[in-house]
Amino acid sequence: MKLQRFKEKNKKKQRIIVFTIACVLLITGVFLYKTFASFQVIENEDFINGDINDPGDIYFAFYKDNVIQKDMPKKKDGYVLDESKSYCGVTGGNDSDIKVHVTENDMIFVEGVTTSRTKCNLYFIKGAYILGKGVPLASEGEDGLYEVPHGTEVSGTINDTGFQQIEYRYAGKSPNNYIRFNDEDWRIIGLVNVLTTNGTVEQRVKIVKDDSIGEYSWDSSLPNVDFGYGVNEWTEADLKTELNEYYLNSTSGTCYINNNNTSQPCDFTQTGIKNNYKGFIEEVIWNTGTNGDTNFSYLNSTNQIYELERSSNLSDLCKSEENDYRCNDDVQRKASWQGKIGLMYPSDFGYATIGVANGVSCKTMNFDNWENNSDCFDNDWLFIKNGEQWLLTPNSNPTYGYTVYYQTSTGRLGYHPAYFPKNVKPTFYLKPNVKIISEGDGSEDNPFQLVQILK
Repeated sequence: MKLQRFKEKNKKKQRIIVFTIACVLLITGVFLYKTFASFQVIENEDFINGDINDPGDIYFAFYKDNVIQKDMPKKKDGYVLDESKSYCGVTGGNDSDIKVHVTENDMIFVEGVTTSRTKCNLYFIKGAYILGKGVPLASEGEDGLYEVPHGTEVSGTINDTGFQQIEYRYAGKSPNNYIRFNDEDWRIIGLVNVLTTNGTVEQRVKIVKDDSIGEYSWDSSLPNVDFGYGVNEWTEADLKTELNEYYLNSTSGTCYINNNNTSQPCDFTQTGIKNNYKGFIEEVIWNTGTNGDTNFSYLNSTNQIYELERSSNLSDLCKSEENDYRCNDDVQRKASWQGKIGLMYPSDFGYATIGVANGVSCKTMNFDNWENNSDCFDNDWLFIKNGEQWLLTPNSNPTYGYTVYYQTSTGRLGYHPAYFPKNVKPTFYLKPNVKIISEGDGSEDNPFQLVQILK
């Protein structure tokens, strides 16, 4: 047999073929890595409405502040799902029929999955869960949701067990905090501390009616003296009764509009809380005092007012050391009230601004500097333009036991005799089983829709 001599060109050809195959394999490997390696399979999460073979058919990539993470960012770290940016689909594409949601308990829900090897890119951002919906924090100076830290010196409420140092509140000229409640527009004040009837401080979503239900006296009863100017004790106030009996139960009754028990019929049969919404409202312990600070509105910032509202030493507010009443009446002031519907606090009004005046945040300045300062109140969505509205808090100066704080038409806090008729905007806390459903973005034209989850 004649042997053929090996030719160098055949060797070069072989090298070219091997190199080409290696390049193809490398490119394929990189593609597969980019496509799948950053995703992890979650086999023990809950999935709904997903017609898939097994949980391994869904892959997740978690991004925290746009940086990919090994593990899912959690609620306890202050992160929520940015639903506007997150998406799912086959091979990483966006399938608009697939919806993904992360709950307050850090559980993932996916609906609309029908194809295996579906991938979800989940983006997490600083924020809070408001009625079950992840809401990102606003950038400084923009309308939206803000963190509100409280120092350790602030007690939660009368009993500060479980007090949370961080609250979340909507602030700005017109943040997207509209919700549809009672078949009308209400707005979310925020996720705030409240003392529940079981004696623990927990966080609940607090809401306020978007418009006034009318102008009424805070109270117009006839004490021993003070010419029928009313008494600033909420547990005995006319307005407390009108809100929690007539308005809450959609009935008619007698409402007070001036001093000396001046009254008129009022009818909430069509405008009160409808039966199918009454179960949304939680009964809580409301703080009803101001720590005896006689310059409550003028010499304090919002944070200081928040602390004063939650004082626990108010039961003797109108007594002297000899235990005789100093408020010109025989009504004992109380530090708290258990009920459903109240009014917003002065601090609620203060935290709702993003205004900056002369380089100083309006939240940190004394309220007397808010007067005629449009930078403060024009950037506060709770401000009633061309009007005045009652607040829940009494004037704690015992010389003026008939006066209550209100939002003035000039944009600051003031106090007036309780008999004055002013705008009333009902305020209350929602039960924790009330949630936002997917429809709505919180804008005035497209408010959040609510549902109550019954077990």
